[in-house]
Amino acid sequence: MNEHPFTNNPSGNATGQNPSCNNPGQNPPPANNPAYVPVNGPAYRPATAPSNGPAPATPVRRKPKKEFTKKEKVMAWLSVLAGYLFCRTFFVWDKPLLALIFTVLLFVFAFVFFGTKKRKARSWFYPVSAILITSGLFFAASPVLHLFVFTYALVAFFLFCQTGSETALENRAGRLYVFETVKALFVSPFKNIGAAAMSVGSNKGGKKVGKTLLFILIGIGVAVVPTFVVLKLLSFDANFTNILEKICKNISDQVVSRVCALLFGVPLGMFFYGALYTGAHPVPDRYNAENCVNIENKMKFAPAIVGAVALVPLLFLYVVFIVAHIEYYKAVFTGVLPGAYTYAEFARDGFFRLCVVAAINAIALILIRVFTGKTSKGKISPVVKICTVVLSLVTIVISGTAISQMLMYVSAYGLTRLRLYTLWFMALIILLFLLAIFKQFIEKLPFAATALVIFALCFGLLAVPDTDAFIAEHNYKCYVSGSSEEIDVDYLEELGPSAVPTLCKLAKDKDEKNEVRMKAAGALIRYEKKRRENSVYILSLPVIRADQAYEEYKKS
Repeated sequence: MNEHPFTNNPSGNATGQNPSCNNPGQNPPPANNPAYVPVNGPAYRPATAPSNGPAPATPVRRKPKKEFTKKEKVMAWLSVLAGYLFCRTFFVWDKPLLALIFTVLLFVFAFVFFGTKKRKARSWFYPVSAILITSGLFFAASPVLHLFVFTYALVAFFLFCQTGSETALENRAGRLYVFETVKALFVSPFKNIGAAAMSVGSNKGGKKVGKTLLFILIGIGVAVVPTFVVLKLLSFDANFTNILEKICKNISDQVVSRVCALLFGVPLGMFFYGALYTGAHPVPDRYNAENCVNIENKMKFAPAIVGAVALVPLLFLYVVFIVAHIEYYKAVFTGVLPGAYTYAEFARDGFFRLCVVAAINAIALILIRVFTGKTSKGKISPVVKICTVVLSLVTIVISGTAISQMLMYVSAYGLTRLRLYTLWFMALIILLFLLAIFKQFIEKLPFAATALVIFALCFGLLAVPDTDAFIAEHNYKCYVSGSSEEIDVDYLEELGPSAVPTLCKLAKDKDEKNEVRMKAAGALIRYEKKRRENSVYILSLPVIRADQAYEEYKKS
């Protein structure tokens, strides 16, 4: 069979027609001239692939490999140290000085990591406020406040990493602040939690090291639960328990605590590094301002009138309650104790009533804010404004009465930590509800940013000064002046080093009752024993003052 000079015909087609040709009976073009135009037909278009052949493979898009600078590689190792120090300072009430050093170093670590990269102005509020408030770890001695101060500093660190980058949801704290906080604490750090291991593995010959460290951490995490279960099961065997106790006796408690701090410190360091790396290398994601606003708008399905009508019964009950207890409130502001109450019952009644009312009103206002929309002009509905103002005023009135009740209790029995913290909390409630009222008349007022500043200032006023020393001095002056018949020396001892100067006054004052002097002297002897056992990490200004006062007391 003769073949066509321009094509192969292995199929034996008599016409010599190429199966891929579009027009039957038309000869295909020469191989070296695909634009060949035949006389009796249109231009030939070569097929890219047979119609019954496999589709071309889609190229796989791979994520770009992360590149780490030398500084970031060094910081990856230092993040492990940061996690270790965090575990060592977790019990902050025993090591306030170490907690202060850790907080300062953590923010210095962040400053060095970000370097000269431009950060948004709003983000600088967090390190400034955190470092100022953390100074309370040195100036004050309250263990409870130390814990809250340390917690505030940690939250401020993650917010600093989040709000300074391009992934920040807003340029200032606003309507999306709750979303921002959640992202800073639970999204951004986990987004690049493996960056520390990848940075270590990016060194020459370090890829294997990084993977090994990661596998070790995974293995430790997997082994925790079965090891604990097996230990519980085998603990019923006497021989096993005896051998285990002997092993534990030969291992120092300090060694165990340091090993545990290192084991837990590595993943915590990776958590810190993940927050820093996300802040330094922002990448757009689905957790952005547009999606958060869409979620918020979808929740506003109810007209404002619905919320107003739902609040009418609540407002009516508040009015009836205040009218029914008008004599009760008169007694509060005149300083006369109602006959059916003791001072303690009177104060507790006011405080718990305030907590319930404030919680209900705050939840009601939040629900109105979340589920009801604005007017067609984009402004707050007048109905919502009226409800907000009325509820806020009711809360402020009840807060004022609760504060008066607590002050009556304090004037009779003195001041304690719990009573002082309660007064602070009630004053903060009044300020926040006043801010809510102002917001209804000044719509451009940034509520979230202003509330954040108010909270930071109030918290700083509580945490930085030595409130324990203030409590001790207040009770001592009330006792000396005769406004209080007795002073609780045992409670002064519980206040720790902040109350030592006051105890020295009581022990040296010859005009005091012999029982009070003896109790104060005994408390100082016990303080001397504790002082010998204290480590350098407990050093603070109250401790320095206490040592000076005690040395003067011994000389007298």
